[in-house]
Amino acid sequence: MAQGRRGRRKRFNGHGKRTKPTPSSTPELTEPSASPPPRAPAWMMEPPLRAADDGSWLILDRFVHLTRRRRLGVVGGDATTSSLAVDCAGRQIRASLRIADPPAVSRVYLHRPDTPQIDGLISDPAAIAAHRNSILFRMSVPFSDPTWWLDTTSFPVEYLVYSCSSSSTSSLAPPPSSLTALPPCLDGGETDPLLDELLQPYRLQQQRIMFNEDMGILCHGDNGEEFTVADLTYRYRQEVDLCLLHHPPPDGIPWRWSVNRLQIPPEMNINLRSWRTDVVVPIGRSLCWVDYYQGMLLIDVVEDHQQLHYIGLPAQALKSHRPYIDPGAPDPFRRICVTVAGIIKLVCIFIEHPPPTDFTIITWTLVDINKGAWIKDVDAIMGADEFFGLCDSAKSCLPWVRPSFPVVSLVDPDVICFLLKEKDHNISWMVEVNMRNKVLLSSALYIKEEEEGPPSEKDRRNTFFGHSFIPTKFTSYLSNDAITSRKLSERMQKDKEEETLQKDKEERAMQRAKERRAMQKAKEERAMQKLISQIEGVRY
Repeated sequence: MAQGRRGRRKRFNGHGKRTKPTPSSTPELTEPSASPPPRAPAWMMEPPLRAADDGSWLILDRFVHLTRRRRLGVVGGDATTSSLAVDCAGRQIRASLRIADPPAVSRVYLHRPDTPQIDGLISDPAAIAAHRNSILFRMSVPFSDPTWWLDTTSFPVEYLVYSCSSSSTSSLAPPPSSLTALPPCLDGGETDPLLDELLQPYRLQQQRIMFNEDMGILCHGDNGEEFTVADLTYRYRQEVDLCLLHHPPPDGIPWRWSVNRLQIPPEMNINLRSWRTDVVVPIGRSLCWVDYYQGMLLIDVVEDHQQLHYIGLPAQALKSHRPYIDPGAPDPFRRICVTVAGIIKLVCIFIEHPPPTDFTIITWTLVDINKGAWIKDVDAIMGADEFFGLCDSAKSCLPWVRPSFPVVSLVDPDVICFLLKEKDHNISWMVEVNMRNKVLLSSALYIKEEEEGPPSEKDRRNTFFGHSFIPTKFTSYLSNDAITSRKLSERMQKDKEEETLQKDKEERAMQRAKERRAMQKAKEERAMQKLISQIEGVRY
């Protein structure tokens, strides 16, 4: 999956000269985890959006399933189906969501019946971030004129926000989910008068470069109709550019992106040259850009005059180095999540040697945002033996592989979901573990994007190598009775479990047959050796 474009703009990429990160200024506490919400200044806090207190949440996949069927929604009449929208080339589009209960993974469907099938390298649609009742994703749009469809590398990228209506006590049915196409940000792009006139609506090169991992969305307002999309770009020394788009725009002002240059105060001790944004999470009225090996930079993106606040990570978390992974690949062993109660959790999977059986999972809770005080959840620490013991005690067929890509439950800070990827069999599992009670709550197979439906001959399929997932409360703003895609997810999960069990049974049968052949061959060799010995004994 294309995470974003590399090249023309400077970004937080971790390739600068590495200096020792500054840990949290407050000594790390090691009390048992009480998981209190952190104390925060007023500008970081905002009353939560009204939603059903149903304890539901979703794990959203970053892969978006593209379908050209004209059917409305994942299944007909599903409440997640959005109203009709048009892309920048004037083609009709809708969005819907295949909902699955955690630890199973949910996925956005993008319905584009009028979009042509085109050969060539095209950026796959991808979910970027989510907050409350909205999901931000991106897609590539073919030009209006088919003459230029060969130039796929210049196809414009369009950003969209998929939102559902807030739950209401009204007897009237809620309005359908909405799909909002964002205007392009052309600030900082390249221009070519001839090409710009020929290639409509606009070229990718005209757009400001934005990387998925540097972008976030913040929902605010009484009913969630307001949202802000933000992108943060490293400029020079201690300067960053904050690119913002507010919806709806202020009265009398055109709807467009604004770019604000911010100075990072030297006393924050942030090494911007080696900074690499791993995730952007919403906290109150701010968005927080996180480097898993430095700290958290919080910026108020709602007010005109942005306020900044920096929080270093716990000292123990800063002692290890970022693992070597392909450029642009997400870190599989760390995660910062914020629950609906405002509890901020850091999860670290510390790798020991020899891998993969030796690892330790440690979590911290941020108890004071002002002071940057973290508390280690000592009663939630779990080693490899204990983790695999939970899998064995559940009498499951889960593989003994190192857990990765942790996601903290939005409704229970003691519960973490992990990915278990079995490389030899190309099978991935999601497991849900209560870290404090030491219980494996449930498990589910990861449904690959190509398993969502029959692929077209020309459509490229997304290969899952492992990536971070997006927690969301999207379904809390919908009527459960109207969500019919959950049944589809349950059926897909059941079918894949039966298929996996059948393959496992066949592999075990093949292994037993192989062992029998080996035993028979060894028996024949022993018999032959015995016969040779007898012949030689008679000869002499």
